[in-house]
Amino acid sequence: MPAATSFTPSTDGESAALALALGAAAAAILLLAGGSRHLVPAGGNHGDGFDPLAYRTQDAPSLQAGAAASLAHVVYVKSPGGIVASAARTAALRPQIEAAAHDGPIDADTLEAIVLLESAGRTDVIGGTDPRDAVGVTQIVADTGSQLLGMRVDLPASRRLGRQIAAAHARHDARRETRLRARRARVDQRFDPAASLAATERYLSVARARFGREDLAVESYHMGIGNLERAVRLFAGSPATGAPVARLVADGRLDYARLYFDSSPIDHPAAYRWLSQLGDDSATYLWRLQAAKAIMAAYRQSRAQLQRLAALHAGDFAEHVLLPPGSPTFDSPQAISAARASGRLVAVPGAPQAARGGLAEAGDAALRPEALALALYLAAGVRAIAPGATPLNLTFGAVDSADVGSAARSAHGLFDGDPIHATGDAFDVERRYSTPAEAHAFQFMLDRLAALEPRCWRWRRWASPWWWWPTTSPR
Repeated sequence: MPAATSFTPSTDGESAALALALGAAAAAILLLAGGSRHLVPAGGNHGDGFDPLAYRTQDAPSLQAGAAASLAHVVYVKSPGGIVASAARTAALRPQIEAAAHDGPIDADTLEAIVLLESAGRTDVIGGTDPRDAVGVTQIVADTGSQLLGMRVDLPASRRLGRQIAAAHARHDARRETRLRARRARVDQRFDPAASLAATERYLSVARARFGREDLAVESYHMGIGNLERAVRLFAGSPATGAPVARLVADGRLDYARLYFDSSPIDHPAAYRWLSQLGDDSATYLWRLQAAKAIMAAYRQSRAQLQRLAALHAGDFAEHVLLPPGSPTFDSPQAISAARASGRLVAVPGAPQAARGGLAEAGDAALRPEALALALYLAAGVRAIAPGATPLNLTFGAVDSADVGSAARSAHGLFDGDPIHATGDAFDVERRYSTPAEAHAFQFMLDRLAALEPRCWRWRRWASPWWWWPTTSPR
């Protein structure tokens, strides 16, 4: 078993080049700290800081594709009845979706993705316990529907009919239930799919006029126009009474990819704090919506492929999508030794004076070079965001597949039969947070790397409330 290895990032700008495999582009990004600059993940390449994964305009398409692929897992696992059934319900609404999109600013594929993400195609779903909450195929809140979108929303009648529908359903009186549902759709148009879809296009028309961009309009559908406008103003350093937000967007050439990927606890921290405190995964809505769009395309083009992906996503984590069954593994201790000798596996450096990465103590953990690069980058980011953070403890690296289900690994919180570590692409980090700032820094780095899609990770709570085990698997 690889021994635990504590390591801290180096702030030495002379650090050697390391490769980090990015799944979406299937290409390597070199972690080069140029010249005398310091490696500062999340620092935005300002001053003498250097972040090889900092946002660049030319990278926006690949960043968005990677974020959509990485964040697709939640769409798969939280779809009622499974993703194929959810896609089928959504596809059944396609004629109404196309009719609404014909007169609106957002194309039918995007509107369809909103339906899959918001309701999984369920026309009568209520996102809460009362019709005042979000309702229908596009989950419109009562006040928004009646006050902004001009919908008929009679809440008392909607509640009364809802109780009658529940009673008819309990009596298995399908004919009465159908009639009551039709009546409710007339008094509360959010239960009418055609009316909801048309209202969603009206909302997106308002948002597009406000921001001047389609991607920002779509992101605002979940985040809210006011919340997104505040994020834009904080990013641009403009007060609420300043220039119209569309002008800020145009003058700053600001799209949502830049707002999201160029905001961090270090760079544009005010915008980052605002986005991160919204909750409900609002900040990642656009990426999840793009994942939903890809799912609907797969449903139409290759249902067998969608079913295969659904099977890979069936567990709690997405590592089997990044590293599917059949990925090359090391099947014996001898194979690991040979990989070390050839350089396919590299030892996690030991003493700080012997390693540019600044590892605190020696150990025999080994990883593929790409995985080691990711570990060092992760550690550097935690230290940059929370100076003085305790070292990361790298507890497991490559293990041979014959050892995967051993009792020793199970005792450390690793899953029996888990083949991921046998690839050399996974490592476990044992964390004891010394401060809340350190915990937040570590979580930020995991979340940001999730959106960059070089990895998947999973939490294992073990031994005490302060210990967590993430498994990080670069593709």
